[in-house]
Amino acid sequence: MLFVWLPLVRGLMDGDSYQWANGFWGFLLIGAGVHGDYWLLVLQALFGISVLYLGLRGARQPFHWLMLLWHVPMGVQAFNEAITSPEDYRFRGDSLGVDVSLAWVGPLFFGGLALLSIIWVIRDLRRGREKVTVEWALANRIFLLIALLLLPIQFVLLNSGEPHGPGDQAGVVLTMLQWWFIYFALFPWPKRTMLLEAGAK
Repeated sequence: MLFVWLPLVRGLMDGDSYQWANGFWGFLLIGAGVHGDYWLLVLQALFGISVLYLGLRGARQPFHWLMLLWHVPMGVQAFNEAITSPEDYRFRGDSLGVDVSLAWVGPLFFGGLALLSIIWVIRDLRRGREKVTVEWALANRIFLLIALLLLPIQFVLLNSGEPHGPGDQAGVVLTMLQWWFIYFALFPWPKRTMLLEAGAK
């Protein structure tokens, strides 16, 4: 989701000075700021967060099918890009000076995730285990609050100063950290009462 979260946040906060590109189900999304294909980037982010939410909060349906719909096309796209245009299949981040070829890493990583997803879904459906509802713990609320409190700091860092300067670089790092806080906000942390009960046993 970092590949989605970075252009989503930067497009909103950087404005038209930020040009971005991202892949979605085999299509190339491009834009500047919130223009171009930005609305599809928003849909991609909502879809990815929904998959993460359902998976971490008890793997309730339609989690299995959404997860496959997320990972399998990404795996297919990675192989297609690596075979048809390996020299252009790269991850670029101008602010941090990142330019990494994905010709080998992409198919292994995204293809591996797709394969693991298929295996996990088949095994999970065969087991037929009961899906539980995971309650929100204090840790979930704290991590969510931290992610929200980062927004004004990100806006100041990304919206002011020269493009790709120190402010932009700090804003990019903060945006990457923010995604992890969102992940931790959705994580099924045990509630304090459950920990106390486990300790008593």
